[in-house]
Amino acid sequence: MTLPENLPVDFTAYSHLTFLPLGRKNKSIRSVGSKHTKGLLGRLNDYFERAMNELSQEDIVLFQTFLFGSHRGGFPVAIDKNEDVYPHFWKPASFLWKEYNKNRCLPIHHDEFYSQDFTVLTKNELENYLGSIMKDYMFCARIHDSFKEEWIQHINKCFFKHPLISLYHRNADVIEAIEQSKKSPLLFIMKNPEQIAFWRNRIEIIMRPFRSLSHAAFERGFSDTEDTVLTVHGENEIIRLTSENRGLAVTYDVTNDAISLDDEYNVVLAAKRLATTQRQFEEIIDENEEVIQKLLVFFKWKSLLKHHEVHIKEIQDKLCSLTTYQLNQRQVLQENDPFLSFIQKVLQVKTPNANLEVGSIQWFSQWDFPDVTLLQETNKFTCCMAPNEIEKKMTEISAKIENELHKQRQDLLSTPLKIGQITFDSNQMLRLLTLIDTLKNTETQQSYVQILEGVSTNSIRQKELDKIPAFGLLNSVKRKCIVTYLQELQNYQLLKKEKKGFSLTPKGEAIRRLFEEESRRI
Repeated sequence: MTLPENLPVDFTAYSHLTFLPLGRKNKSIRSVGSKHTKGLLGRLNDYFERAMNELSQEDIVLFQTFLFGSHRGGFPVAIDKNEDVYPHFWKPASFLWKEYNKNRCLPIHHDEFYSQDFTVLTKNELENYLGSIMKDYMFCARIHDSFKEEWIQHINKCFFKHPLISLYHRNADVIEAIEQSKKSPLLFIMKNPEQIAFWRNRIEIIMRPFRSLSHAAFERGFSDTEDTVLTVHGENEIIRLTSENRGLAVTYDVTNDAISLDDEYNVVLAAKRLATTQRQFEEIIDENEEVIQKLLVFFKWKSLLKHHEVHIKEIQDKLCSLTTYQLNQRQVLQENDPFLSFIQKVLQVKTPNANLEVGSIQWFSQWDFPDVTLLQETNKFTCCMAPNEIEKKMTEISAKIENELHKQRQDLLSTPLKIGQITFDSNQMLRLLTLIDTLKNTETQQSYVQILEGVSTNSIRQKELDKIPAFGLLNSVKRKCIVTYLQELQNYQLLKKEKKGFSLTPKGEAIRRLFEEESRRI
């Protein structure tokens, strides 16, 4: 940042001060006020003269460049519209990485000034106060050469070098495995429940360091955040970086080029505890050989079924079709066929990466069962594990579903659908569903009712809606009943209400096509 050339004003009597008009409408300074003001300015000038003499030539250049660029200037003092000294100094961060419009004056933003009123300080108090302020200014002068974004990137790199963050990344898979294993339903079918309970309780202590920050903070630090706030503390030569969205705050020590977290932990102890926790749990796993063997059998089932993915996909598609042509609540086929039910449940289970060591905590943590009682069912179908036997069972199931599907279609075509007091045959259902498919959301519910009722209004005649097959389909039914029937069709999931009118659901469209194909065949 450099102050606009047209704003700073220098007076020969105060060669180490530079005066800046404060306030949006305050554009010039003619003088610097009263005798009292001149005495105060004299003391300020003397102090900053001594301060500058104590600086190296390199630091003087940094100070000048920070505030004035290639021009020379002294310590900035604000002068208000009454040409009185404003009793607060600017914080140097107010000038850091900021460009001011040369056509505008400096506004009064109270948060950009120190809260201390320096005009009421004694000589000794003022000197001590100016000393701390000078440290702030020189700190900002030393860091201003790098852009703010560069400092954020550098501090973020230091964040990942912090011992705790580094430990996390070296053991991220173990940390995640411990957290997942703690919640695993498999624990409830394993031996030594007291030992498992002790292990789970110890986790609350052991995992504190790794729960002190969010997962996103550990993984990405300040990367990809839009709310990162950087604040400087010159007296201690530190920079604070915070992100509310990540729940992350770090302190960067410029001198030592290192960061510290708000909550620090004994990283050596944390590493030992983590290794002990992993070892203890893997010992528990070793003691539960029976569970491991069941999991391995289950893993084999997943592998076997993978070779039949195409056939399984066909069966799943047919099962979906069963619900499509089902208007009454009939028992779903997989509930009637134990093997099909077993397969469906197996497919829902997530198994570990095949490259992980069997019995490791990482391997155990990746098992995800909707219901662990499924492990008991694997023995029931051992006879089906031969590849030819699986294919045979699949073919039988597929044929069952096909038969059921054919039966449902025939039932739908031959059995009239009763809605309220009205019974619809396949031809009437086709006319009704075709009406919805034709008009969709172009007409209001009232228009639908009028068409079905057979009311020939001016609007209906102009649109030639009185010529469509469904016109007058329910002319013997009261209007309020027609609205009820349309509601019933929604309950059957054949159509859905739109902001205007209706539209067919995928189920409604499939049934409409079935009736249409049947009408063509006849």
